[in-house]
Amino acid sequence: MDISTFVAAAAHDMKNSVSVISAYLEDALQQLARTDTPPPPGVAESTAQALYETQRVNGNLVQMMALFKIEEGMYPFQPQPVALDEFVDELLARVRPLVKLKGLTLQVNAQSAPPDWVFDRDLIDSVVVQALFNAVRYARHTVGLQLQREGDGLAIEVADDGQGFPAFMLAQGFPTRQGIDTRTGSTGLGLYFARLAAGLHRHGELSGSTQLANGGALGGGRFILQLP
Repeated sequence: MDISTFVAAAAHDMKNSVSVISAYLEDALQQLARTDTPPPPGVAESTAQALYETQRVNGNLVQMMALFKIEEGMYPFQPQPVALDEFVDELLARVRPLVKLKGLTLQVNAQSAPPDWVFDRDLIDSVVVQALFNAVRYARHTVGLQLQREGDGLAIEVADDGQGFPAFMLAQGFPTRQGIDTRTGSTGLGLYFARLAAGLHRHGELSGSTQLANGGALGGGRFILQLP
């Protein structure tokens, strides 16, 4: 077994364990919310932070396995029509517990979106969920999710009212396989995966793309995914 295959198998095992931990933490948060006796100070917040970190690790492991399969030509890329209202409901269900616990407002705007769109659901779900978790982490009060038709494509935007992306990230754009950023300690896996997943979606001469920006209606960071 070569090292890349070994790493992929290990990531799969770790993902299963992390998923179990995440389920326990979600259950703990639900029990804390239902109890009549307030928990000790900081317990709910610490549990929520542990859940966030666990879900972030789980998302990274999912993306690592998908990257391995894509680069080995093994990923079953299957764009299919996806009902966008159901897609949005599933996304919100994943992040709502943390949004509620942190006292944030979740703004959703999909009124101008078409009823469905063709894309690989697993890939795009992973990209948008990770973007939402990041927005929840940095938002002061509000996280936004918007889907709308733009020309011949679908635009999915995740935004927050935090401080926005640092200038060097906006200048750098989306990373390639460049290793760890010494300024942040980040591998850039999520952004690299997002760009790769978007680029796999093609229609004629058009292909998917990603963009980072600041400002907009909420004034903070904006992650924009364009699908043809």
